[in-house]
Amino acid sequence: MKTTITNGTITFTAESLGAEPWILKFNDDGVNYIWRPSPHESGGTPICFPLLGAVPDKLYRLDGKEYQMEMHGFAQFCDFSVVEKTDSAVLYQITETPETLARYPWRFCFQVLYRLEGAALVTEYRVKNRDAGEMYFSVGGHPRFSCPIGGAGEFGDYVLEFEKPEAPEAVIKSYCPRETIARFMDGGNLRLNYGMFEKGAFCFNVRENRAVTLKSQVTPRALRIFIGGAAWFQLWTSVGAPFIAMEPWYGSVGSLPAGPLDGDWKGRPGTLRIAAGEEYRCSHWVTILK
Repeated sequence: MKTTITNGTITFTAESLGAEPWILKFNDDGVNYIWRPSPHESGGTPICFPLLGAVPDKLYRLDGKEYQMEMHGFAQFCDFSVVEKTDSAVLYQITETPETLARYPWRFCFQVLYRLEGAALVTEYRVKNRDAGEMYFSVGGHPRFSCPIGGAGEFGDYVLEFEKPEAPEAVIKSYCPRETIARFMDGGNLRLNYGMFEKGAFCFNVRENRAVTLKSQVTPRALRIFIGGAAWFQLWTSVGAPFIAMEPWYGSVGSLPAGPLDGDWKGRPGTLRIAAGEEYRCSHWVTILK
């Protein structure tokens, strides 16, 4: 079921299945800044919880037991309930079920808040540990934004403008050589080219940059993402597809391909943990421009 919120500037629609973003646009035109596949295509903008990436053979170990976990976790397949809604905000929620407990042995409450502020969509993740012991998890978004925006120009006409210059050394996980990425980096700009993504995604360990802008000289339309406290910023597209995924991630980012350490749920570097009864919150926000 879809839910729409709006303010005086923009409108946003999400789908309860996976609490997935569907539409982000200005009120006075129809250009959707979120990419949506056509009916015969797969893919969307899933939310990743309680796993970012994959574990070997979809299996991980925890306290001497083995569990199954799909890539990016199970939240993307869950039907979220709307627990609060105003004109300009909506709060989605899932809690543990017998099916999730078979894959992830904690009682939890996972909430996704969408809120509009001016021309910005704020996304907040809230993870509460409802269990008796410490809980381990990762969380993040997989948003795919239209590129080109509104059909203006080609994918290669666009750049990602970083707040501060980034070096190829900041790329910590990648399917392609850093030298390939370096060819398209010019100080604070990363020129988009499908050649960077022929073998998959790459991920920045962002220390200084909090804001990245998708822009082009062929259109005034642009999109700026503020990644908040995310430690990782992953970029990905499917070669030839009209989108760029810009993903703020919080937690553990697995190796490529997934190795033995990735199958150790507590031992995966960067995995987040919260005590019984505690709640973890993180947020990022996207401002659309024209």
